[in-house]
Amino acid sequence: MNFYILDNHLENVSTLRELIENDFNNVLVGITDNPERAYNDLLQLRVDIMVLSYDLKGTTGVQLISKLKGAHSNPHFIMTSTNEDPMIKTESYQAGCDFFLDSPINFEEAKHTIRYVATQAKLIGRLSTIYDLSSTSTSPYQLPQSKQRQQMDHVNEVLRFLGIASDTGSKDIRKIIRLMIDQNLSLNSINFGRDFNITDHKKKVIYQRIRRELRVGVVNLAAMCMDYPENDILLEYANNLFDYQNIHIEIQRLKGKKVQRGQVSIQHFFDGLLQESFRGQSSNF
Repeated sequence: MNFYILDNHLENVSTLRELIENDFNNVLVGITDNPERAYNDLLQLRVDIMVLSYDLKGTTGVQLISKLKGAHSNPHFIMTSTNEDPMIKTESYQAGCDFFLDSPINFEEAKHTIRYVATQAKLIGRLSTIYDLSSTSTSPYQLPQSKQRQQMDHVNEVLRFLGIASDTGSKDIRKIIRLMIDQNLSLNSINFGRDFNITDHKKKVIYQRIRRELRVGVVNLAAMCMDYPENDILLEYANNLFDYQNIHIEIQRLKGKKVQRGQVSIQHFFDGLLQESFRGQSSNF
C-alpha cells in the first residue's frame, strides 16, 4: 500500500510514519503540511491511502478531498482533526472519508484503522481487477449505461464495505439488485420464475445463500459499530440495510452476552440497497 501524509502536527506525523513504515507491505510516498503540494503530488503519484488533517492552511481536508475527486484522484482517506465538533465528522464522511481519527491521534486506534483501511483497499483492488476482466461492452438492461454503472458501482462499494463482496451469495445479490435498479422494482415485485427462469426450490436455495451472506455483513457491521459508535455512516447502514435492532443484538453477542439472534429481512436489505444505489448517481464511485 502506498501512503501519503498531509498534516501539520509533528506528533501525528511521527506516529503515522512509525505505524506505516513498520509494515513492510507499506510505502510512504510523501509527507507534507502544504495542501497545494499534496494536491499536485497526488495527481502524479500512485497513492492508495491518504491520511490528512481537516485543519489545513487556507483550506480544509474536506475541500481537498472534493478537489481531488474532481480531478479523478480517488485514494482512500483517513481524516484527523483537533476539532471535536460532530458536524466535522459528518461532513468528512459525506465527502468520502473512510475513517476519522481525533487528534492528537491514539497509537492503537490509528494502528487498527490503518490496518483495516489497508485491508479494504487491497480487497477492492483485487475485485476491481476481476470486474474489469469480466466486464463486457454490452448491457442487456434498459437503464442508460452511465446511470446503471454508477448505481452498481455504489452497490459494489457497499458490499465491499460490509465485507460480503467476494463469496457466492454476493453474486446472487448483484444479479437481483441489477434487475431492481434497471426496472426500479422492490424485491417483492420480482417474479423469479419469469425474470430469472428459476423454480421456487431454486429461489429458496438462493435466499439461503443470501441469508448466510447477510449474516456475515451483520457481524462485520456490528464489529465496526463497536469500534466507532458515533460513525453516522455505520448507523445509517445499520438502519437502512439490516434494521438497527439486528446490529444491536449482534453487538451484545460480540460482547459475550447470550442473546438470541434476530431474523435478518432479505426484503429490508434489498429495498434499502436499492435506495442506497441512487446515491451513486451523484458520487464518484
